[in-house]
Amino acid sequence: MSPGNMMDNSPAGAERTQQAGSLVAEAIALAERNGPARRAAVRGAAALLPRLNTRARDMLAPRWMKLAQSPSVPRTARLDAYSAFFDVAARADAVFARRMALMLPDAAARAGAFIDLSEATETANWTQSGRDIAMAQQAARREPNLTQRARALTFVAYRLANIDSDASAAAVAEASSQARLVGRVRERDYLLAEIVGAAAKTDLILARRVAANIVDTDLKGLADARINLAQISQTTLTASTADRVAALAKAAARYDMRAIPILIQLPPQPDVLKSLSDALPPIYPTARPAVDAALLERIWRYAGSTAAGAQRDELQSRLARLMVLHDLWRGRDWGKQLAWRGGRIQVGAFLKNVAAARRSQVRAAPLQDLAERNINRAVAQARTLPPASRVEALLLIAGQLLE
Repeated sequence: MSPGNMMDNSPAGAERTQQAGSLVAEAIALAERNGPARRAAVRGAAALLPRLNTRARDMLAPRWMKLAQSPSVPRTARLDAYSAFFDVAARADAVFARRMALMLPDAAARAGAFIDLSEATETANWTQSGRDIAMAQQAARREPNLTQRARALTFVAYRLANIDSDASAAAVAEASSQARLVGRVRERDYLLAEIVGAAAKTDLILARRVAANIVDTDLKGLADARINLAQISQTTLTASTADRVAALAKAAARYDMRAIPILIQLPPQPDVLKSLSDALPPIYPTARPAVDAALLERIWRYAGSTAAGAQRDELQSRLARLMVLHDLWRGRDWGKQLAWRGGRIQVGAFLKNVAAARRSQVRAAPLQDLAERNINRAVAQARTLPPASRVEALLLIAGQLLE
């Protein structure tokens, strides 16, 4: 998909996109001069940049990346921003995303970028998807921080289990060997439980061997559930097996959000969709995103492949609202796709509440209504705010222009 496919190509749409680019440029320029504003610019511009026109995008993305690498931006915030950027960029323009990924100095972020690219290109170009995951694996191996290296290799193993069963066993062995070195028991066991999910897709014996290293009781149960579900999926689905699937879905949901990757491996039945919806976190306007955007996308695709019904409608409404917490404008797009009118209304109302909360946090509450009536006046008022708040306000208005 090209960047233009994500935008309104009418003259009015092109003008809005150009104005959005100018506001993003202004926010980045301000952050370059003002250290406290950098984190706001890095977070706020991440998912907007890939949607700008090609000229603005190509000019601003390297400057944004330099900001992300500044010492005043914590690494966790940097990795989150890179994840949001490549989540959008890989699907908007894979060539551009690949070029930017190669420029990344952060090895864990580079691994994540190439995993996004592998997922985005799998259908159109399976060979390129394989090349991208190989690049992700190379980057993961270069990550100096043990925990981040183990995490990146775990994600690589999971991806390879989906596209290259021949390489999967070696990737699982490498990831588990690194995960076992992680000192914090909870973090180590969480990674091992994820690795079990990857191994179970192709080798149940290997999956059980990895699961045997897990100490935490809940995570051990999660790993065992994954093995059981994989075993079911590798047999013919009978009526009695379908009952077992439903029972396992309900049991897995007790393990909270960590059970979600299990549930989306099950045949899509109403019980499974309800369990998925129940496993998602509480949704309120000031909540911090608790579900990774890439995982939200996986659940969204899973839900979209099922037959229409009340359980699917409820699940998709919750997913769209959770995506709003990551990215106002991607969440709005998901909401527009809902078949259920009530869900569309829920997402629209939630979007306004989240935007209001964020503008209130940056002391830009009056801009909420003003930006809808008169963008230029809203921009003028945004420019009166302190630097960090000004950056956030300018980027919120830019997102509004790119709706």
